[in-house]
Amino acid sequence: MSSNRDLLLAQLHNMPLFAGRYRELQCVNYDPANKEKRGCFSLVFRATDVVTGRVVALKFFDIDFSVLQNPYRIQAFEREPEILKVLLGKHRCLQLAAGLDTFQLEIRSADGTISARLPCKYFAVEWIDEEIDKFFHRQDEFGPEEKLRLFNEIVLGVQALHRHDVFHRDLKPDNLRAYIDALKRIVIAIDLGTAARVISIPLQPEYGHPVGAGAYAAPENFCGMAGLREVGKATDVFALGCLLFELFHTELFAIEVRKNRSYDLVLAAMAIDLATAPRDKLVAAWRRSAPILERSLRPVKLDGIGSSAPPAIRGILNQIIAVTTRFDFVSRTENLDAVREQVWAAIRVLTNDKVARRRAEITRLHRQRREEKIRRQQRRLIEFLGQAQLRQCSTPSPLPPTRSLK
Repeated sequence: MSSNRDLLLAQLHNMPLFAGRYRELQCVNYDPANKEKRGCFSLVFRATDVVTGRVVALKFFDIDFSVLQNPYRIQAFEREPEILKVLLGKHRCLQLAAGLDTFQLEIRSADGTISARLPCKYFAVEWIDEEIDKFFHRQDEFGPEEKLRLFNEIVLGVQALHRHDVFHRDLKPDNLRAYIDALKRIVIAIDLGTAARVISIPLQPEYGHPVGAGAYAAPENFCGMAGLREVGKATDVFALGCLLFELFHTELFAIEVRKNRSYDLVLAAMAIDLATAPRDKLVAAWRRSAPILERSLRPVKLDGIGSSAPPAIRGILNQIIAVTTRFDFVSRTENLDAVREQVWAAIRVLTNDKVARRRAEITRLHRQRREEKIRRQQRRLIEFLGQAQLRQCSTPSPLPPTRSLK
């Protein structure tokens, strides 16, 4: 059902100035023609803030009827600008432009009179222009060094959130954008609709499924632990491993990991084991069972068909993926500085490999030029000797002196 969305779009698009400060509103995540929408919580509009002169993203709570009946989504939407207030002025963090407000959507009867008003909550954040989906969906167009530099920036963006005790919990290509600063690409994690702080109170008592996209969700999130603050950082780290894998592979990590025939069985066993544990005992129950069950799983590697990882750095990348996507979140690394050090080690290997290949190419060209020079000299010598022989053959030999007769 999308008639509510269409009505909101129609009214906003026809307003020359919304809320006394926003103009040129254009919805960027919903196409009313084919009813396709990106994102779960909100309708996003690109607009110009006449007060600041900057472009912003206006985020309206999705007023589709099915969404309006979901208390969790409503509370999560209202929590997002509160979390963003904590990040004000923080480098590499999405910036709040205007706090939570309400627009009264007018519903008119057939005679044109206003019959009702539907409150639509919204807030504004900075607009970040560059989508980075292309690095994942068209990865062959980008070199390995450029992709590694991008991943380093993604890690820095996640570290910035963690530094302020914020966990994103829905990291994926759609929720990452970038801007250029001093010729350098800076990546920002956007759409903090599912984000939480260490001190955030869970919005619902039970979490039987992940709070973000299932394709990037860590195993513990499928086992009733998605709402636990103890797993927030580990959940983001797992998603980072998925992103790195997908920068160098045509397949999703979530599909590759299920090539372990026992993966779903292990996941089900963990979920059953945790189902009877009290909420405050979930981590203890996980610590008891996860290390044992994990032994039956093999790490996902950037090998075989679909991988674009250069052989020179494949081992380094496989190591990063292994430590960030461990099934057991207790053993999963949280040292993102060490992850970035490995990324830069891979970049140095590529740089050195490139230098070595360039030197080899220069050596080959020099050898080729020397050999060609020698061949030219040999040809000239042969030509010279041939011409000399021809001259010798064409010149008549002098007659021997005659002896006089006496």
